[in-house]
Amino acid sequence: MDKQEYKILTEEIMTLIASEQFVEAAKIADKIDWRKVRSFSMLQRISDLYKSNRRYEEALEIELLAYDRNSNSRSIVYSLCELYLETGDLVSALQYLALFKRMAPNDASVYILQYKVLELEETSLEDKIELLEEFCRKDYREEWAYQLAYLYHRIGFATKCIEACDQ
Repeated sequence: MDKQEYKILTEEIMTLIASEQFVEAAKIADKIDWRKVRSFSMLQRISDLYKSNRRYEEALEIELLAYDRNSNSRSIVYSLCELYLETGDLVSALQYLALFKRMAPNDASVYILQYKVLELEETSLEDKIELLEEFCRKDYREEWAYQLAYLYHRIGFATKCIEACDQ
């Protein structure tokens, strides 16, 4: 594939993504040999495209190519951790989680990754609650506050559930 054909295909992919036609965009992306692409940002977009189509193995393969191009990117490391969790590879996910913690020690997104690890490990509701309480104290996000309220509800803490919902 020459540069002109690559440019045409990637423009078509981006147009389809913009119009939320993810399945069609992925079909076009399948035609490109992504190992030859140097742009890590383009590789990340394609990985996200595959993720939106729940094609996690392909997304992981593309994200690893992006990591080879730019191993200092926190967003790539975060995404790799998520993808390994999605594919059930807990060992690799924990390795990238540790790397993300070193790269971004003050980033509250670490809590999200840790919560997803707890979900995969099927740990107790109390451990999940403890983690989310700490997360919500450091970086309040409605989505995760709702998850915390839901966990309170599941273990029968109606008062705490109502308080979390009121916030």
